[in-house]
Amino acid sequence: MHKLKAIMIKDWHINKKSLLIPFWITAGFYVFILLSIAFAYFKGDMNINMIDLDTGPPVPVINYIVNMAILGLPGLMSILFIIMLTQNALNEDIKKNCELFHRSQPVSIWFRTGSKYLMGIAGNWAIMLIIALFNFLVINTILAIFHQFDFYSAFNGMILSSISFMKTGLIIGSITFFFSAVFKDKAFFQGFAILLGVQFLFLIVNTMLNWNLPLPLTYLFKLIKLNPMEGLENDVASLDIRNHISMVWNSILFNWKTLIQLAFSGSLFIGATWIYKNKEIK
Repeated sequence: MHKLKAIMIKDWHINKKSLLIPFWITAGFYVFILLSIAFAYFKGDMNINMIDLDTGPPVPVINYIVNMAILGLPGLMSILFIIMLTQNALNEDIKKNCELFHRSQPVSIWFRTGSKYLMGIAGNWAIMLIIALFNFLVINTILAIFHQFDFYSAFNGMILSSISFMKTGLIIGSITFFFSAVFKDKAFFQGFAILLGVQFLFLIVNTMLNWNLPLPLTYLFKLIKLNPMEGLENDVASLDIRNHISMVWNSILFNWKTLIQLAFSGSLFIGATWIYKNKEIK
Protein backbone atom coordinates (compact mmCIF):
# COMPACT_ATOMS: atom_id res chain seq x y z
CA MET A 1 0.00 0.00 0.00
CA HIS A 2 2.93 2.35 0.66
CA LYS A 3 4.08 1.75 -2.91
CA LEU A 4 0.65 2.70 -4.27
CA LYS A 5 0.71 5.87 -2.18
CA ALA A 6 4.16 6.77 -3.51
CA ILE A 7 3.04 6.18 -7.11
CA MET A 8 -0.07 8.29 -6.61
CA ILE A 9 2.02 11.14 -5.20
CA LYS A 10 4.24 10.91 -8.29
CA ASP A 11 1.21 10.93 -10.61
CA TRP A 12 -0.22 13.88 -8.69
CA HIS A 13 2.94 15.92 -9.31
CA ILE A 14 2.84 14.97 -13.00
CA ASN A 15 -0.84 15.85 -13.48
CA LYS A 16 -1.48 18.58 -10.93
CA LYS A 17 -1.28 21.43 -13.48
CA SER A 18 -4.09 19.84 -15.50
CA LEU A 19 -6.09 18.89 -12.42
CA LEU A 20 -5.99 22.44 -11.04
CA ILE A 21 -7.16 24.15 -14.25
CA PRO A 22 -10.86 23.95 -13.19
CA PHE A 23 -9.91 25.93 -10.05
CA TRP A 24 -8.48 28.72 -12.19
CA ILE A 25 -11.49 28.69 -14.52
CA THR A 26 -13.85 28.94 -11.52
CA ALA A 27 -11.76 31.72 -9.99
CA GLY A 28 -11.81 33.59 -13.31
CA PHE A 29 -15.58 33.20 -13.46
CA TYR A 30 -16.01 34.72 -9.97
CA VAL A 31 -13.58 37.55 -10.76
CA PHE A 32 -15.58 38.32 -13.91
CA ILE A 33 -18.84 38.40 -11.91
CA LEU A 34 -17.35 40.68 -9.24
CA LEU A 35 -15.88 43.04 -11.84
CA SER A 36 -19.21 43.18 -13.65
CA ILE A 37 -21.03 44.02 -10.41
CA ALA A 38 -18.44 46.67 -9.52
CA PHE A 39 -18.63 48.19 -13.01
CA ALA A 40 -22.43 48.33 -12.88
CA TYR A 41 -22.35 49.79 -9.36
CA PHE A 42 -19.95 52.62 -10.14
CA LYS A 43 -21.76 53.45 -13.38
CA GLY A 44 -25.02 53.59 -11.49
CA ASP A 45 -26.61 50.93 -13.69
CA MET A 46 -27.13 48.41 -10.92
CA ASN A 47 -30.80 47.85 -10.26
CA ILE A 48 -31.60 44.91 -8.00
CA ASN A 49 -35.27 44.03 -8.00
CA MET A 50 -36.35 41.46 -5.49
CA ILE A 51 -38.47 38.72 -7.03
CA ASP A 52 -41.65 37.94 -5.16
CA LEU A 53 -40.96 34.30 -4.42
CA ASP A 54 -44.23 33.93 -2.53
CA THR A 55 -46.02 33.61 -5.87
CA GLY A 56 -43.45 31.23 -7.33
CA PRO A 57 -42.23 27.72 -6.48
CA PRO A 58 -41.72 26.89 -2.78
CA VAL A 59 -38.35 27.76 -1.26
CA PRO A 60 -37.20 24.09 -0.94
CA VAL A 61 -37.87 23.53 -4.65
CA ILE A 62 -35.95 26.67 -5.59
CA ASN A 63 -33.02 25.60 -3.40
CA TYR A 64 -33.01 22.12 -4.95
CA ILE A 65 -33.04 23.39 -8.54
CA VAL A 66 -30.47 26.15 -7.95
CA ASN A 67 -27.98 23.82 -6.23
CA MET A 68 -28.33 21.28 -9.02
CA ALA A 69 -27.83 23.94 -11.67
CA ILE A 70 -24.65 25.38 -10.17
CA LEU A 71 -22.97 21.98 -10.61
CA GLY A 72 -23.35 22.21 -14.38
CA LEU A 73 -20.05 23.94 -15.20
CA PRO A 74 -17.88 22.09 -12.61
CA GLY A 75 -19.45 18.78 -13.67
CA LEU A 76 -18.81 19.34 -17.37
CA MET A 77 -15.24 20.45 -16.64
CA SER A 78 -14.74 17.30 -14.57
CA ILE A 79 -15.83 15.04 -17.44
CA LEU A 80 -13.70 16.97 -19.94
CA PHE A 81 -10.55 16.71 -17.84
CA ILE A 82 -11.22 13.05 -17.05
CA ILE A 83 -11.13 12.41 -20.79
CA MET A 84 -7.97 14.49 -21.17
CA LEU A 85 -6.08 12.66 -18.42
CA THR A 86 -7.26 9.10 -19.06
CA GLN A 87 -6.83 9.07 -22.84
CA ASN A 88 -3.04 9.19 -22.45
CA ALA A 89 -2.81 7.36 -19.12
CA LEU A 90 -1.27 4.12 -20.40
CA ASN A 91 0.83 5.40 -23.28
CA GLU A 92 2.38 8.60 -21.95
CA ASP A 93 5.44 6.82 -20.54
CA ILE A 94 5.94 5.04 -23.86
CA LYS A 95 5.94 8.38 -25.69
CA LYS A 96 8.52 9.74 -23.23
CA ASN A 97 10.72 6.63 -23.68
CA CYS A 98 10.70 5.89 -19.96
CA GLU A 99 8.40 2.86 -19.98
CA LEU A 100 11.25 0.34 -19.66
CA PHE A 101 12.57 2.20 -16.62
CA HIS A 102 9.18 2.04 -14.86
CA ARG A 103 8.66 -1.61 -15.84
CA SER A 104 12.00 -2.52 -14.26
CA GLN A 105 10.97 -1.12 -10.86
CA PRO A 106 9.79 -3.57 -8.14
CA VAL A 107 6.23 -2.26 -8.28
CA SER A 108 3.12 -4.17 -9.27
CA ILE A 109 1.77 -3.14 -12.66
CA TRP A 110 -1.69 -3.08 -11.05
CA PHE A 111 -0.46 -0.38 -8.67
CA ARG A 112 0.81 1.65 -11.62
CA THR A 113 -2.38 1.38 -13.65
CA GLY A 114 -4.52 1.80 -10.53
CA SER A 115 -2.73 5.03 -9.66
CA LYS A 116 -3.22 6.45 -13.16
CA TYR A 117 -6.87 5.36 -13.15
CA LEU A 118 -7.59 6.92 -9.76
CA MET A 119 -5.70 10.12 -10.53
CA GLY A 120 -7.51 10.58 -13.83
CA ILE A 121 -11.00 9.88 -12.47
CA ALA A 122 -11.07 10.27 -8.68
CA GLY A 123 -8.64 13.20 -8.86
CA ASN A 124 -11.10 15.14 -11.01
CA TRP A 125 -13.95 14.08 -8.73
CA ALA A 126 -12.13 15.64 -5.78
CA ILE A 127 -11.58 18.91 -7.66
CA MET A 128 -15.25 19.01 -8.71
CA LEU A 129 -16.44 18.40 -5.15
CA ILE A 130 -14.23 21.16 -3.74
CA ILE A 131 -15.61 23.60 -6.32
CA ALA A 132 -19.13 22.33 -5.59
CA LEU A 133 -18.73 22.98 -1.86
CA PHE A 134 -17.39 26.47 -2.52
CA ASN A 135 -20.30 27.26 -4.85
CA PHE A 136 -22.68 25.78 -2.27
CA LEU A 137 -21.41 28.16 0.41
CA VAL A 138 -21.52 31.22 -1.86
CA ILE A 139 -24.93 30.66 -3.43
CA ASN A 140 -26.67 29.52 -0.27
CA THR A 141 -25.22 32.36 1.79
CA ILE A 142 -26.90 34.70 -0.68
CA LEU A 143 -30.15 32.75 -0.44
CA ALA A 144 -29.96 32.75 3.37
CA ILE A 145 -29.53 36.53 3.42
CA PHE A 146 -32.87 36.85 1.66
CA HIS A 147 -34.41 34.17 3.93
CA GLN A 148 -34.75 31.73 1.04
CA PHE A 149 -32.57 28.86 2.27
CA ASP A 150 -33.57 25.28 3.05
CA PHE A 151 -30.55 23.14 3.93
CA TYR A 152 -32.10 19.73 3.22
CA SER A 153 -33.18 20.59 -0.32
CA ALA A 154 -30.04 22.58 -1.13
CA PHE A 155 -27.63 19.91 0.12
CA ASN A 156 -29.46 17.08 -1.64
CA GLY A 157 -29.54 19.08 -4.86
CA MET A 158 -25.76 19.52 -4.75
CA ILE A 159 -25.01 15.90 -3.75
CA LEU A 160 -27.35 14.30 -6.30
CA SER A 161 -26.00 16.45 -9.12
CA SER A 162 -22.44 15.64 -8.02
CA ILE A 163 -23.14 11.89 -7.98
CA SER A 164 -24.67 12.09 -11.45
CA PHE A 165 -21.55 13.73 -12.87
CA MET A 166 -19.28 11.36 -10.94
CA LYS A 167 -21.01 8.27 -12.34
CA THR A 168 -20.93 9.70 -15.85
CA GLY A 169 -17.25 10.53 -15.44
CA LEU A 170 -16.55 7.02 -14.12
CA ILE A 171 -18.04 5.31 -17.17
CA ILE A 172 -16.58 7.70 -19.75
CA GLY A 173 -13.22 7.71 -17.97
CA SER A 174 -13.13 3.91 -17.82
CA ILE A 175 -13.89 3.66 -21.54
CA THR A 176 -11.21 6.22 -22.37
CA PHE A 177 -8.73 4.51 -20.02
CA PHE A 178 -9.32 1.26 -21.89
CA PHE A 179 -8.78 3.03 -25.21
CA SER A 180 -5.46 4.39 -23.90
CA ALA A 181 -4.22 0.81 -23.58
CA VAL A 182 -5.14 0.11 -27.21
CA PHE A 183 -4.22 3.30 -29.06
CA LYS A 184 -1.00 5.29 -28.87
CA ASP A 185 -2.38 8.74 -29.61
CA LYS A 186 -5.74 10.53 -29.30
CA ALA A 187 -7.20 7.40 -27.76
CA PHE A 188 -10.63 8.85 -27.01
CA PHE A 189 -11.26 10.07 -30.55
CA GLN A 190 -9.92 6.90 -32.19
CA GLY A 191 -11.97 4.68 -29.91
CA PHE A 192 -15.12 6.75 -30.38
CA ALA A 193 -14.62 6.72 -34.17
CA ILE A 194 -14.46 2.92 -34.14
CA LEU A 195 -17.60 2.66 -31.98
CA LEU A 196 -19.36 5.07 -34.33
CA GLY A 197 -18.32 2.98 -37.33
CA VAL A 198 -19.56 -0.22 -35.69
CA GLN A 199 -22.82 1.55 -34.81
CA PHE A 200 -23.50 2.50 -38.42
CA LEU A 201 -22.41 -0.92 -39.72
CA PHE A 202 -24.79 -2.71 -37.36
CA LEU A 203 -27.60 -0.30 -38.27
CA ILE A 204 -27.13 -1.06 -41.96
CA VAL A 205 -27.00 -4.82 -41.36
CA ASN A 206 -30.09 -4.71 -39.12
CA THR A 207 -31.98 -2.71 -41.75
CA MET A 208 -30.95 -4.81 -44.76
CA LEU A 209 -31.16 -8.28 -43.19
CA ASN A 210 -33.80 -7.58 -40.55
CA TRP A 211 -31.39 -8.66 -37.82
CA ASN A 212 -31.26 -7.36 -34.28
CA LEU A 213 -27.56 -6.82 -33.63
CA PRO A 214 -26.87 -4.80 -30.45
CA LEU A 215 -25.89 -1.19 -31.11
CA PRO A 216 -22.86 -0.31 -28.92
CA LEU A 217 -23.41 3.44 -28.65
CA THR A 218 -27.11 2.97 -27.88
CA TYR A 219 -26.30 0.71 -24.94
CA LEU A 220 -23.54 3.05 -23.74
CA PHE A 221 -25.87 6.05 -23.79
CA LYS A 222 -28.46 4.10 -21.81
CA LEU A 223 -25.77 3.10 -19.31
CA ILE A 224 -24.53 6.66 -18.93
CA LYS A 225 -27.93 8.37 -18.96
CA LEU A 226 -28.75 9.95 -15.61
CA ASN A 227 -31.31 12.68 -15.06
CA PRO A 228 -31.46 14.16 -11.55
CA MET A 229 -33.87 16.82 -12.88
CA GLU A 230 -36.39 14.16 -13.90
CA GLY A 231 -39.90 15.02 -12.72
CA LEU A 232 -39.23 18.77 -12.47
CA GLU A 233 -40.91 19.39 -15.81
CA ASN A 234 -44.22 18.97 -13.99
CA ASP A 235 -45.89 21.63 -11.86
CA VAL A 236 -43.09 22.53 -9.44
CA ALA A 237 -45.41 24.66 -7.32
CA SER A 238 -47.13 21.52 -6.03
CA LEU A 239 -44.03 19.30 -5.94
CA ASP A 240 -43.42 17.28 -2.78
CA ILE A 241 -39.67 17.87 -2.67
CA ARG A 242 -38.87 15.20 -0.07
CA ASN A 243 -40.60 12.46 -2.02
CA HIS A 244 -38.97 13.73 -5.20
CA ILE A 245 -35.50 13.64 -3.61
CA SER A 246 -36.12 10.10 -2.36
CA MET A 247 -37.18 9.05 -5.87
CA VAL A 248 -34.05 10.61 -7.43
CA TRP A 249 -31.77 8.87 -4.91
CA ASN A 250 -33.31 5.56 -5.93
CA SER A 251 -33.05 6.30 -9.65
CA ILE A 252 -29.43 7.50 -9.52
CA LEU A 253 -27.75 5.37 -6.87
CA PHE A 254 -29.82 2.70 -5.12
CA ASN A 255 -30.61 0.36 -8.00
CA TRP A 256 -29.21 -2.51 -10.07
CA LYS A 257 -28.03 -0.13 -12.76
CA THR A 258 -25.40 1.22 -10.36
CA LEU A 259 -23.97 -2.29 -9.88
CA ILE A 260 -23.90 -2.78 -13.65
CA GLN A 261 -22.10 0.54 -14.09
CA LEU A 262 -19.51 -0.38 -11.45
CA ALA A 263 -19.00 -3.86 -12.95
CA PHE A 264 -18.67 -2.37 -16.45
CA SER A 265 -16.10 0.20 -15.29
CA GLY A 266 -14.16 -2.39 -13.30
CA SER A 267 -14.07 -4.75 -16.28
CA LEU A 268 -12.66 -2.00 -18.50
CA PHE A 269 -9.95 -1.25 -15.94
CA ILE A 270 -8.98 -4.94 -15.71
CA GLY A 271 -9.03 -5.28 -19.50
CA ALA A 272 -6.92 -2.15 -19.97
CA THR A 273 -4.35 -3.36 -17.42
CA TRP A 274 -4.15 -6.79 -19.09
CA ILE A 275 -3.56 -5.22 -22.53
CA TYR A 276 -1.01 -2.81 -21.09
CA LYS A 277 0.79 -5.62 -19.25
CA ASN A 278 1.13 -7.70 -22.41
CA LYS A 279 1.96 -4.82 -24.77
CA GLU A 280 5.37 -5.07 -26.40
CA ILE A 281 7.70 -2.29 -25.30
CA LYS A 282 10.35 -1.23 -27.79
